[in-house]
Amino acid sequence: MKTHIFTFLALFLCASIAWADVDSSTDLKTYYASANTTSGNQLRLALQNIIDGHTVVSYGDLGTIMQYSDTEGADGRHVVDIYTDCNFTCSGPVTWKSSGDVGAGMNREHTVPQSWFDKKSPMVSDAFHIYPTDCKANNNRSSYLYGEFSGAGTSYSTSKCRETGKLSTGTSNTIASYSYKGQTYAPTATHSGKVYEPDDEYKGDLARSYFYMATRYADVCANWSGGAFGSARNGLNTYTAELMLKWHRLDPVSEKELIRNEVIYGNTTYNKSSKKQRNRNPFIDYPELVEYIWGDMQGVSVSIDALDSPYANEAPATAFEQVSATERAQKILINGQLYILVGEQMYNLQGQRIQ
Repeated sequence: MKTHIFTFLALFLCASIAWADVDSSTDLKTYYASANTTSGNQLRLALQNIIDGHTVVSYGDLGTIMQYSDTEGADGRHVVDIYTDCNFTCSGPVTWKSSGDVGAGMNREHTVPQSWFDKKSPMVSDAFHIYPTDCKANNNRSSYLYGEFSGAGTSYSTSKCRETGKLSTGTSNTIASYSYKGQTYAPTATHSGKVYEPDDEYKGDLARSYFYMATRYADVCANWSGGAFGSARNGLNTYTAELMLKWHRLDPVSEKELIRNEVIYGNTTYNKSSKKQRNRNPFIDYPELVEYIWGDMQGVSVSIDALDSPYANEAPATAFEQVSATERAQKILINGQLYILVGEQMYNLQGQRIQ
């Protein structure tokens, strides 16, 4: 009886949120098969071999692809700005403005600044690390490292909208301790210099952009200037590696990222333009890969088949069916998100095990 009740509950809950599901346009297990049984830096290099050689979208055509990669639900109209709460819209390719007050227009924000890699191709137009952002906020971030800080910061606003990110006024920056999956982490690396801290909502997005860049350009990124990349931590310096690992863990992959990944890859369900890179961000497809390269799973050989993906059609279809009939299932609400607790295991509504 318990089995039937739980199965019905699972099917009902999954059906009730089907509108939010995003399917991958490729078989991810096959796409990443050649990375199987690798670990640490060897895994990073194996992933590079999978995602390099992408189709280069020109710098001038970034607005065309961003009409879908960076609008709400790829609607081609309502632009999402990761640095402000401004309501930007487009009716075609996203257009650019180099200066002006907050809300006056947008520019192409290289999360890895162009000056760090001397504006070289293909980095200069790789859409996975470039976002449309308000031009005033873009200028405020400048080429400073990302970071987090307490105390005063510089941000701009008008009666129209405001910058949600901020630039530190101080130059001594640490990474605050945090808890993740029952374990406390206390990063020790510091950075002496101003840092830009984005809104919490997009910290994970930016982290996965940096992990992508350290992987796609694994053969050259250690030589970039700027202080974020290097050889200390598999393509990153220690401060940025610890920071991005924290942001990745605390801000999971969102529906926005799943769609953005599909648009850049070239899924015609979302990408209505002719511009596509034909490669993917592995750390959106399989977020746990981050742990195998920069986190707690370094030194452990990865099994791609054993990884969970946030894409609906790549999640384990039988996750609920495999639960013992003798265990009690209950719904719990955490920070407005509904989960299923079965014994000591927690599942999201797609059937993926959370912890």
